[in-house]
Amino acid sequence: MTRMNLETIFAPVQNEMALVTESLKRVADVDVPQFAEVIRQALGGLGKGVRPALTLLSGKSRDYNLEHLIPMATAVELLHTASLVHDDTIDRSPIRRGLPTLHALLGDNAAIMAGDYLFAKSAELAAMPGNLRVVRLFARTLMALAKGELEETLTLYDWHQTREDYFRRIDGKTAALFSMAAESGAILSRSPEEEIQALKTYGTNLGLAFQVVDDLLDFTGDEKTMGKPVGSDLLNGVLTLPAFLYLEQCPDGNLIRRGFESKGQGPELGRAIAEIRASGIIQECFAIAQDLVRKAQAAVRPLPESEAKESLLALADYILERKK
Repeated sequence: MTRMNLETIFAPVQNEMALVTESLKRVADVDVPQFAEVIRQALGGLGKGVRPALTLLSGKSRDYNLEHLIPMATAVELLHTASLVHDDTIDRSPIRRGLPTLHALLGDNAAIMAGDYLFAKSAELAAMPGNLRVVRLFARTLMALAKGELEETLTLYDWHQTREDYFRRIDGKTAALFSMAAESGAILSRSPEEEIQALKTYGTNLGLAFQVVDDLLDFTGDEKTMGKPVGSDLLNGVLTLPAFLYLEQCPDGNLIRRGFESKGQGPELGRAIAEIRASGIIQECFAIAQDLVRKAQAAVRPLPESEAKESLLALADYILERKK
């Protein structure tokens, strides 16, 4: 099932994804028109819908209770959206998914409060099935997201970090949400514990691979497709996997170290980006992403055969092939 588009991959849950979209629209049904418009601006659309689809696919093969799964899938997407609203505000990002960000349209205060509202609404939806294990999982995931983002903020322009620091950080800021999406779907569908753990492992490795590919695209993509300058993470003081490999291979007096010491004021980081793009580091990083995808697929292969399982395997392949 490789080289398939998301519409084909999500075919087993296509109707349910439409219900998630409708559920997201209802989040903006508040009694203050101005606030309703702010929430609609924050939501913007479902995006690719990978995370809610993951919840639905993970629960497909067992007790497929949509009264539980639709609110949870919506909560997963709201949690993701809320984190993006806050991230864009902190990073001063003007564009997200080709559209102006909320803080660019309405200012920081409105963006932060909208993000807070979405965090709270996602928690309410996650609690709707009445499953205490899922509520605790949601809380732990929110803490992991905050910790990962805070760690990134606190280590800007710090070249002393290691590859291990990087994977711990992205496990929190990205993989935790993928893991929650998969694990919660399995829990709410009353899957056996070994299947719950398999889907949790799948989600974690899928999320790690997703972030590694995202960090690769930051170096290999073009500005028009990505909506931001090539190498923007490094230019803003954030070390990602390509930069870590560069640091490991050039530990003494390299361009990143000098560029970070000047807080990016000189030409060094631009030169480092060019060297990374022209080196074998890009392929090394892709090989690491491939290994993470293989781990994700290995986790779910023992599950009972189903269309949903095939979609999970194909989704992992898609993560490697995406261009933005």
